Amino acid sequence: MQRLVIVGGGIVGITIAIEIAKKNLFKEILLIEKEKSLGSHATVRNSGVIHAGFYYTESSKKAEFCSKANNLLRNYCVENNITINKCGKVVVTKNEKEEETLELLYKRGVNNGVKLEIIDKKFIFDYDEYAKSYRNFLWSPNTWSASPKELLNKLISESESLGIKVLTNTRISDGTNEEIIDNKNNKIKYDFLINAAGGYALELSKKLGIVSDYSLLPFKGLYLKSKKISKIFKRHIYPVPNINQPFLGIHTTLTSDNFLKLGPTAIPVLSPENYKIFDGLDFGISTQIIKSQIDCFFNNNFGYRDLAFREIKYLLKSNIIKEANKLTNFDLNQIEFDWYTPGIRAQLYDFKNKTLEMDFKMIEKDKQLHILNSISPAWTCSFMTARYISDKVITFFN
Repeated sequence: MQRLVIVGGGIVGITIAIEIAKKNLFKEILLIEKEKSLGSHATVRNSGVIHAGFYYTESSKKAEFCSKANNLLRNYCVENNITINKCGKVVVTKNEKEEETLELLYKRGVNNGVKLEIIDKKFIFDYDEYAKSYRNFLWSPNTWSASPKELLNKLISESESLGIKVLTNTRISDGTNEEIIDNKNNKIKYDFLINAAGGYALELSKKLGIVSDYSLLPFKGLYLKSKKISKIFKRHIYPVPNINQPFLGIHTTLTSDNFLKLGPTAIPVLSPENYKIFDGLDFGISTQIIKSQIDCFFNNNFGYRDLAFREIKYLLKSNIIKEANKLTNFDLNQIEFDWYTPGIRAQLYDFKNKTLEMDFKMIEKDKQLHILNSISPAWTCSFMTARYISDKVITFFN
């Protein structure tokens, strides 16, 4: 019996399982998740923003996937009555240097097929009366918000209807090109294996014989969320990011149900699920993470030391609000915020070149396909990633 095994029950793993199940290529599709339920981490711990795809260099998979995935995800949410907010996004600047970056983002967006406009700031009031910019701003009408939890529940329901089998509370400890071994010493044979384990994908790839120049550098994204529904802003308001790093900076986000969120941060942490100081620590991989952090800090690789000093201040609510206030003429101190569920970006670090890996990384070996660096905009890109992986699997068997 031909069996496809997918390790990782987040949105990427689930959408891949659904896409391949529709092709009737396998008699059995088995989705393995280490937690007691599917989608427990980045799938529901993200901002819910459906990204448009203008941040990414034209030659990258992020650029290739995101604009198409944006349409797929928006349409899926509409067709399945997922709660959405069609607010759109403005990207604003603070100085002349940021205006140059804004132009670059616009050109990237156009090349990536994104619906995008660059507009004089005198018209910004027509988009959001409280947004402020130095000279121009970007308008992205297709940057919406959706409910991550509703989307997850719908996908789980769809996977059940397609007969996809799910095995939870199961962690993979070892494997070969024929089978994997779980934490209870059960052997699970496969005809093809897809590693979609998110923050643990790199660790699993090593157990299955993949050698690479990568280590893990996780960063925690803290958010503030308004205690009440906010009708003050009409759009997401984002700053121009440092394009040499994969972080988008503190911004204002409207949730699908019209609450206001500020964030996220990019605070270095010690494991892919280290949400609190001693919560989610994994000493099995933390040693390598700490070694990479020390190297990056002392050598300031890709500006890591500067980043760490800048981000640590965001442990205080007041500093997040202060940073977000740079984007708007409205004083955000007038709104009451609570800390919201944090997320973690399980970022890959190329220790040979001393750089962050900025793109999704797909590694094929024999009957295995490993999806590494599945970080933002991975949630947005999930439907397009699923199509890409499905085509790869079909090609393998043909």
